[in-house]
Amino acid sequence: MAIRTSGILTGMGPSDFVRMKNQVADLQRQLGSGQKSETYGGLGADRGFALAFRASMSQISSWQQNISLVSTRISIIETSLNGVQKTAASAKTSLQPNEFTLSSGRTIGQVAAADGLDAVVSMLNANDGSRYVFGGRKTATPPVRDSSVFLNGEGSKNGFNTTLLQRMQADLGVATASPERNPAATGRLTVSASGVQPVTIAEDGAHPFGLKIGTVSGAVDGIAATTTAGPPASVSIAAGSGNASVGQSLKFNFTLPDGTTETISLTATAADADVVASNEFRIGATSAETLDNLRGVLGTQLGKLVGGKLAAASAVKAGEDFFKGETNPAALAGPPPVETGVPKRLVAGVSGTMADAVAYDTPQNADATTVRWYQGDRESTNPRLTASAEVDSAQTVSYGARADEEALRTTVQYLAVAGSLRFDASDPNALERYQALTPRVVSGLSMEKATQTVESIRVEIAAANTGAASAKKRHTDSTAMLGGLLTDIEGVDDNEVAVQILAMQTNLQASFQTTSMLSQLSLLKYL
Repeated sequence: MAIRTSGILTGMGPSDFVRMKNQVADLQRQLGSGQKSETYGGLGADRGFALAFRASMSQISSWQQNISLVSTRISIIETSLNGVQKTAASAKTSLQPNEFTLSSGRTIGQVAAADGLDAVVSMLNANDGSRYVFGGRKTATPPVRDSSVFLNGEGSKNGFNTTLLQRMQADLGVATASPERNPAATGRLTVSASGVQPVTIAEDGAHPFGLKIGTVSGAVDGIAATTTAGPPASVSIAAGSGNASVGQSLKFNFTLPDGTTETISLTATAADADVVASNEFRIGATSAETLDNLRGVLGTQLGKLVGGKLAAASAVKAGEDFFKGETNPAALAGPPPVETGVPKRLVAGVSGTMADAVAYDTPQNADATTVRWYQGDRESTNPRLTASAEVDSAQTVSYGARADEEALRTTVQYLAVAGSLRFDASDPNALERYQALTPRVVSGLSMEKATQTVESIRVEIAAANTGAASAKKRHTDSTAMLGGLLTDIEGVDDNEVAVQILAMQTNLQASFQTTSMLSQLSLLKYL
């Protein structure tokens, strides 16, 4: 009789022991790794699903990385925009028209505006370590030049301070270093001399500089005003029959370089009045004498207007010329073509100075002689589209920004204007000029007439952030779902595997023991 020693189960041979041992080893691996198989082939029919799910998770991971980068950059942009708003608000509070204590030619409010300008420039040059976020598509270099450079110039190129001086010279009509303090400044108007009648007021040419004559309203007996529209416009005031009565007045309207209008109102008062206000003229014995008195007061009031409000308006217009610059496509077309935003500069008049300038220079010449304050991307029409990222299937968020956007440029522009003017306590028009400047700067920083505000930029950036955050939430949910499905396909139940291991180990142990016992059995022991 033959005795089997190869296993306890019928038909079980050495290969069966090896197979069972391998199965136990694989079950132990599953228990340790939590995975059914080390290869996709070991998953059987489910391997296609596993591959698809993992591909989806990989794509989601890529989107999540984009979202993380976008969120970081948006956070930097938002922090800077918030800082710009706060700086502008602080400057507006500091620029009080009646606070006129001077230190080195500037008020406390002006010093605060200059400090605010430096702060805003720093904010607009924010970066995330790899790119500057306010340069549009130009991200490798700071988009805004240092304020000391664009204010004072660099090398052979002029800065804003030179542009400001030349614009004021052209508007006030004198070529001195401080045209606003020069009593000879005329605002580019000619007024007939005392004793010459009729009295005439005329623009000195057809150009965009200085005061522009508007309408004349009111009525004074014995005096008739006739306006010629021009350009150049003029007013002729002639004496006639009759004479003025107390309280009668004429109002002369003028347009300033920044588009605002001012009115000089002159009122007749008695010849023997003890007190005569600055805008009143005495009634003479004849209408001709009355007109001569009116002419004297008109000349004085024009001098105040020129040295006060005109100078302030000129400074504001100079800020627009420099920071907004040339935007006319025809002028920029060249040849050679010039990118938008080049500062607008003036051409000297026949005197060789800006006192009688009548035109702007070409953008090509201006670009060669003037510092540009903004060095970033100027070509993109929509700043938001200069930076974008795919955050989901068919979803892209756009979060780009440019420092020369209207709201940001306006902030830089008005802070520069406020901080650049200088005043002299001995100047009789200084306070009036400062009081004309402050509301203009405050209005500009408030962006009352602007088509864009800093807040509107923040809203657009916030919308991009909201879109990215929504995508992130969807990806988190999708990742959790896909992870669960992969666990069902690739994972194992530890308890089930442990039971299988225990069963097979018991079976193997029993088989080994039985085989061992049988291997020691002899015929003698068997009998």
